[in-house]
Amino acid sequence: MSEMDENEEILQEMMNLTAKSLRHIDLKEHYRVIMDLGAGSYGHVLQVEHKARDKSMAIKLMKKKSTKKESFLMEYCVSLCLSSHPNIIGTYTVAFETNKYFAFAQELAPAGDLYSILEPGVGLPETIVKRCAMQLAEALDFMHSKALVHRDVKLDNILIFDKDCHNIKLADFGLTRLEGFLLSPMSGTLPYSAPELCILEESDNLELDSSLDVWAFGVLIFCISTGYFPWDTALCKDKNYEEFALWQSNPEHLDIPSSWKQFTHHVLDMFQKLLKINPDKRRPAIEVQKYLKVPWKKCSLKENTNILDNSKYLNKNVDNMNFLQDNAQNESKSTRNSSTISEDSSMANISAHGANWEEQRPSLDELAEDMDNVSLTDN
Repeated sequence: MSEMDENEEILQEMMNLTAKSLRHIDLKEHYRVIMDLGAGSYGHVLQVEHKARDKSMAIKLMKKKSTKKESFLMEYCVSLCLSSHPNIIGTYTVAFETNKYFAFAQELAPAGDLYSILEPGVGLPETIVKRCAMQLAEALDFMHSKALVHRDVKLDNILIFDKDCHNIKLADFGLTRLEGFLLSPMSGTLPYSAPELCILEESDNLELDSSLDVWAFGVLIFCISTGYFPWDTALCKDKNYEEFALWQSNPEHLDIPSSWKQFTHHVLDMFQKLLKINPDKRRPAIEVQKYLKVPWKKCSLKENTNILDNSKYLNKNVDNMNFLQDNAQNESKSTRNSSTISEDSSMANISAHGANWEEQRPSLDELAEDMDNVSLTDN
């Protein structure tokens, strides 16, 4: 049996055991609801406090009407399996269901996510960028060693425990699947999506591979370094991507695209390896560790106005930073539609940036009333 088959068997056994172990108790009897942390098409994320242990945690509530039980069990068990890594969000052995929700508990990230600290058009200091890149690379390397692909690496899914990012953790495994899972064309394109996924025709499919995560990781590093995305979509109709792709194919004879000129030749070499157009030649995420001791940027955007073609280009990219906030639900929907198996239970983001969340969310009292007589495994 291959390692991937063995992992699949273990995961399925965990899901079966979890399904049998759900028990009924009154949630309000054991937990105090402190505040809501975010919402999306999947449901809600709440900060709660365990009354007996005086312990704060996050509970993810997933709507049964849009979440298949198998998908809930998959996310919970994957999260539980991976949570031993120091740069992956911790998941507790707490899973339950109510009349309307499936749910499980995770550790609380007190400082929010990367999106919350990123200044549009500026990015983060290089020291912090390197800290984030190193920790996220180790998390992805751990996942990929288990033949698991995250499929949703982005700012909102990187949770932070301090504003200087000494401790960050990868979260939200609602789209995570084993390598080899068949993907179908996306209904929309995202800045993080790899070109091989963006160009799929209606009748095509693509075997899931860790290189998709590596591409998203490379885009994320660019984003936190600059404060904007390198392109809107990895298709040749996007001028910024087309320039990058042409330069990638012939870096010795073509000029570096304007938005990439701010980087040193060391980090440009790194980006070329992480963002190879051919996924078979893409280096693993852990490659970034070879570049931590060299400078990454020549100067900041504020110090060199010649880095970009013009102010309109900068403004366009700064506006792109609102992509996750303004289109959180659409992004989740289009990503979910990228698989050949129905994934109605796929997550949006564990963040407070859900589109129109303030207008549609129920009050904490309404949520608490809905959680009477729920089932809970509380080990």
